[in-house]
Amino acid sequence: MTKPIFAAAIFLIASPLWADTIPLSAPVTAATLYSNGATLTRTAPLSAPAGDHDILITNLPESIDPTTVRVTIDGAQLGAVTVRYAKVPPAPRADGATLAAAKAEVKRIEAEILTTRDQQADIRMQADAANARLSYLSRLQSPQDTTTPEALTQTLAVIGQETLRARQEAASAERSARQFDTSLNDLAKALADARAAEQSLTPPEGEKSMLVAQVSSEHPIKGTVTLTHRTDWDATWQPVYDVHLTTGDTPALRINRNVFVFQDTGEDWTDVDVTLSTSRPDAQTAPSSLAPWRRRIEVPQPVMPKPQGRLAMSDEAEAPMAEPVISEAAATPTFDDGINATYVYPTPVSITSGTEALRLALDTLEIAPNVYALANPMRDETAFVMTELINTTDELILNGEADFYLNGTFVTQGLLPLVAASDTVDLSFGAIPGLRLSDTVTNRITGDKGVLTTRNEQAETRVLSAENLTDQTWTLRMIGRVPYSEQQDLVIAHQAKPATDNSQYKDQRGILMWTRELGAQESFKAELSHTIQWPPKMVLR
Repeated sequence: MTKPIFAAAIFLIASPLWADTIPLSAPVTAATLYSNGATLTRTAPLSAPAGDHDILITNLPESIDPTTVRVTIDGAQLGAVTVRYAKVPPAPRADGATLAAAKAEVKRIEAEILTTRDQQADIRMQADAANARLSYLSRLQSPQDTTTPEALTQTLAVIGQETLRARQEAASAERSARQFDTSLNDLAKALADARAAEQSLTPPEGEKSMLVAQVSSEHPIKGTVTLTHRTDWDATWQPVYDVHLTTGDTPALRINRNVFVFQDTGEDWTDVDVTLSTSRPDAQTAPSSLAPWRRRIEVPQPVMPKPQGRLAMSDEAEAPMAEPVISEAAATPTFDDGINATYVYPTPVSITSGTEALRLALDTLEIAPNVYALANPMRDETAFVMTELINTTDELILNGEADFYLNGTFVTQGLLPLVAASDTVDLSFGAIPGLRLSDTVTNRITGDKGVLTTRNEQAETRVLSAENLTDQTWTLRMIGRVPYSEQQDLVIAHQAKPATDNSQYKDQRGILMWTRELGAQESFKAELSHTIQWPPKMVLR
């Protein structure tokens, strides 16, 4: 991919660049992360005599965007700045204490393996010497001249003794040499682990970019070079929560806020100051526009019969373009730009590139909940523990994955919705097996009605019930449903016994709710009935 280079600084590529060049290493020292992307800050101390200098920083990632680069230098005047992508000299790199220790451990184990192998070889040389003696003894022949029986017996005894001693020495040496095999196997495993540890600590190798900045000063320079730039996609953070609900006489809700931080910038971050921002640079940052909406009326045109055969294709090809359809879709409320919160993590963190997700603990929110049991007999067999809470923390609670706990027991993992300050949200903490629900249809009629005129009619009666088999009192919110109509000819009437406390639960037409305190071993029943009437020759949908 062709990289843009500022034309004003192209002359820096010439050979005089190296005459008074000051190479610096500027690692990432601070990072402000967004939902997608980050602003990175790099710093390096600078000491230089008075005069003109070229500051050279070679440890920049290849993907750096020059349009986002900003450079400041204390105590000197900044001139031209060049970002270069090709023919970049290698960047000096000093190993950190942990990586240096890992490399030293690899070298130590390698040296120990060599020493152990040498010791094993020395012992096997003893076995080889003993085997050579055995080979020589096996080739000895009895004397050709006549010897006395006593001399022959003495010769055979010497040969036997020497053969036995040689065999014993060879066997002993082999046994001693084999003892080193276990040590060598253990050392080989230790070396593999040490190399893996070294590899995990070694910064990734890859193509690098280079920045050259011209500076000048009439006085000796002693200050700091600060470089900031953005990355748009390879760093991110997301919130994650542990939500604990405690029921009883004094219910309590505790939200432990954590975040996951991930970066794949091609370089490891070591002891970086991290700031988490709710700003979303990649989201919509300007209001949408509205086009004029022209309406007109006209005399309906008769529907022309469609041509058949070959004319059909040409007619469809020349059909006039249809008028655009304007859809009045409801927008989902969000709290993005304009309420941007930032979280500064108190201690520096280290994150390797592309290999780990770092979890950081932020804080804990304590909120007083309103606990109740939500019953939906038309869909569920049991009620569910719910809590209604108001965000009284005066800050935004971001949406994110959450683990939900009820009285210390894990219930489920789900999504915690975005909750603005002073906003209200309902959270579920699992089923209540002892709060049983039922839905029974006691009457259903479908047919025609009338003598002179006929209308279609449908009638239905059902009983919704909740039975508390637990040993505690629950604040019960039971919901039911009746049909509703937006057509004049579709007439619907309904009745609820007892009367409902809310005839439009959560602003939903036809969704009814009863609220009761349901004691232990008590039950609650509600009767819903409705009738629907519509003209003949029409179908109910």
